[in-house]
Amino acid sequence: MDALVDLINDISAARTNGATDADLTAARENQRKAQFYLDFVEAENSMGFHTPQEATTILGESINFSRLGQASLRALSGRARAFN
Repeated sequence: MDALVDLINDISAARTNGATDADLTAARENQRKAQFYLDFVEAENSMGFHTPQEATTILGESINFSRLGQASLRALSGRARAFN
């Protein structure tokens, strides 16, 4: 959940700093995917008790999508510096 919250905060900061909706498309798509995987484990109710390996795999996917979203924001930040 920490990775997802980090991504959400980074999207908000990018928006505050002038990023457009088009600029944030990749980050937001990754945020939705990360949220889906996290919600799946949360909604499953056993929190992975019955299949801890699968829960770990699914949570790993959530973290991966969160970090991919952050990477897309870093790429956006790098592009903005290149134009300045």
